[in-house]
Amino acid sequence: MISPERGAFRRQGQVLRELKLFSPASLRHVESIRVTDLAGQTRLEAWEARQQDPDAHAAAEAVALAAIAAARARSNKDCMPCRVAPGLYIGGAGAARNLKALRKRGITHVVNAAPAVPCHFKDNPEGAFAYLQLPLFDDPDADLAPHIVASNAFIAAAHASGSGVLVHCYAGQSRSAALVIAHLMASCGLSLADAWAATRAARPCARPNAGFLRQLALYGKGLACGTPAGTPLAGAPLAGPAAALDEAAVDLDALVLTQ
Repeated sequence: MISPERGAFRRQGQVLRELKLFSPASLRHVESIRVTDLAGQTRLEAWEARQQDPDAHAAAEAVALAAIAAARARSNKDCMPCRVAPGLYIGGAGAARNLKALRKRGITHVVNAAPAVPCHFKDNPEGAFAYLQLPLFDDPDADLAPHIVASNAFIAAAHASGSGVLVHCYAGQSRSAALVIAHLMASCGLSLADAWAATRAARPCARPNAGFLRQLALYGKGLACGTPAGTPLAGAPLAGPAAALDEAAVDLDALVLTQ
């Protein structure tokens, strides 16, 4: 017989007390809810629409689950780190768990930009990898600025020690690409368009979401104005919803067409 975990009954009692004290009157009506799917993508959905047409919502969920299954299948095949520059690689979840490929390329430092993907070799007995785990979701409204600062510093420190770095997210498409592009802009002086082109040359599917691209454009303007590398543009911070960012900072349609 398995004994309950220590303190389990006390926690259960606390939950029951909270349920007794809960008042439905404290609930408030909302028009929309923020939903994060299994792939880490976040979107706003109308609450009334979900309630009024459950069949349509179920169908949409089935399509989303099929897309996730397809992404997982691609991830299993997509297991190689892609070389962007000397000592700098980009990839998805498959590359992050390919120990043989990481060793072969001299990669000992990993930027994990996917909260859903574990740091596979953090406690590897053959030699621990250094990890930077970022709580970043593929959401156009996500604040990219602090993650750019942390990622750039981590990559610079790894390169200073002669180590290779893998930057990955789940699909190796949006979050990891945004961080690699930011690093190329800061360390190599590349424009957003050139940094994106270099990243796509290594990994053709690299495509940051529209919110990340707008923030990268503002980041590039800050670098061009001489602000310290890795800091937001004064007067036009990277923080805040993508919709509130300066739309004139980048012609996204023109930029996308060139890639």
